[in-house]
Amino acid sequence: MGRYIRWQAAIAFLGLVLLAALLAYSAYSVTTTTVPAQGGVYVEGLAGNPQYINPLLSHYNSVDQDLCALIFQGLTAFDEQGNVVPALAERWDISPDGLVYTFTLRQDVRWHDGIPFTADDVLYSIGVVQDADFQGLPDIRELWRRVQVEKLDQHTVRFTLAEPFTPFLDYTTMGLLPAHLWKEIPPRLMPRAQLNTRPVGTGPFRLTEVDALHAVLEPNPYARGKPPYLEAVEFRFYPDYQSIYAAFERGEVDAISRILPGDLGWAAAIEEMNILSAPLAGFVAILLNLNNPNTPQLQEKEVRQALLYALDRQALIDQATGGEGVLAHSPIVPRTWAYHQEVRHYGYEPETARALLEEAGWRDGDGDGVREKGEQRLEFILLGDDDAVRVRMLEMIAADWAEVGVRAVPQPVSFAGLVSDFLYPRHFDAALVSWELSGDPDPYPLWHSTQVEGGQNYAGWAHRRADEIMEEARMTGDQARRMALYREFQDIFAEELPALPLFHPVYSYGVREKVQGVTIGRLNEPSDRFRTIADWYIVTRRLTVREAVERDIPGSAGKGP
Repeated sequence: MGRYIRWQAAIAFLGLVLLAALLAYSAYSVTTTTVPAQGGVYVEGLAGNPQYINPLLSHYNSVDQDLCALIFQGLTAFDEQGNVVPALAERWDISPDGLVYTFTLRQDVRWHDGIPFTADDVLYSIGVVQDADFQGLPDIRELWRRVQVEKLDQHTVRFTLAEPFTPFLDYTTMGLLPAHLWKEIPPRLMPRAQLNTRPVGTGPFRLTEVDALHAVLEPNPYARGKPPYLEAVEFRFYPDYQSIYAAFERGEVDAISRILPGDLGWAAAIEEMNILSAPLAGFVAILLNLNNPNTPQLQEKEVRQALLYALDRQALIDQATGGEGVLAHSPIVPRTWAYHQEVRHYGYEPETARALLEEAGWRDGDGDGVREKGEQRLEFILLGDDDAVRVRMLEMIAADWAEVGVRAVPQPVSFAGLVSDFLYPRHFDAALVSWELSGDPDPYPLWHSTQVEGGQNYAGWAHRRADEIMEEARMTGDQARRMALYREFQDIFAEELPALPLFHPVYSYGVREKVQGVTIGRLNEPSDRFRTIADWYIVTRRLTVREAVERDIPGSAGKGP
């Protein structure tokens, strides 16, 4: 009798298991989920107008850079960490001596007009940059003029360098042009060519319409991989960001290319806007002129250290930029392989600043609030551009320094004037500046002593050991060795302080809620916000959970019976 009951129980249990499985399968087959679908036009507002939709000439115009990011590609590209990854090149090999780079090109790439991409396009594009009449960035021309370029076959290109240069791969991210359309146009006439407004690239989108008011891009029919969900991307051009904000409120645009720090409060109050923020590869600093005979006080290391201790940099970020910054301790960007996590940190320590100045002989003997040593007063002019946020920063910095007996006179000037009239001729005491630092962390262009005359070492910093580090680091391909060298460089920089690091800027981007799938990580430059555009969507449809799983469709937005 007991055995009979046990069999009944077992059969009942199996029946319950079978019923549960059937119910689960039914739910799996009937329950639906919302998934992305093809269609919809994404509309974004940009401040400015296109001038050269040409990757070789786009460096001075953010609108051109945004368009080129979607239309053109280089042999390589940067990932979120600033590493170089394949793009039009399938792979590359580097010779043991670091002089020869051999690139194997993808064989499934076509230009937007259907013509195959080949080594001829690479040779043409590099040849333009090497030409003495090239109208783009001079440093790009100078780098490429020292490189020998050879076509080994239709899908193989070899670059031979005169000497090892580890950051070379950064330069291969440059967008390429189609030789079959451009080859008859001399480099000196490139800026005047109609092709600058009728671009043909290999990127995920192709330009179908452009005028002074807008540009329309549609998916590249020859693109590799999964096609984007968006039917089209439209950029509308406005004279300034305030005009874009108004256009968003009127419903004319779905996104704002950049929300300026002072306008984040306005943006946060709009319920239908998602604000996405990400750190940019760069840093904001106060540059000190170490060779100015009028300000010998800034040549004292203890004074420079005191100036940094005296700054409430977090308050500067919170109050002047609306929180749009990450405290900086190094000229190398955090979350990259070269960043030194244990580098010396300077906190907000005004008492330490006062003590350093006292020990260095700077005292306020006459009680006027400004320290002096002999005939020298601890005062100088602090330059910066005349943007409202930067003006506020200048005022706050001057106020902090005044608390420890340092008089800095804020002097806002135009950005163009700051560079051409003060930084480039080295006619300044101190200046609030920012640098973009995408790609390889090589600090040589900004801090090596050979760059003091005519280069970007505006501070005039010359440090023998730092020079040796920078020279060796750009000559070796051993990343572990480079990492050790850059750690030492950052320690020296933190001790010497040829510039006072303030913060790494944060980029904020506004998108209407109806645009889904938008994500941004660390940005090498603002146009990197389109890195994931293939996953953005506006239109949705409903599928059963089973169908969505079988088709491997991401972006489930909700479930229902």
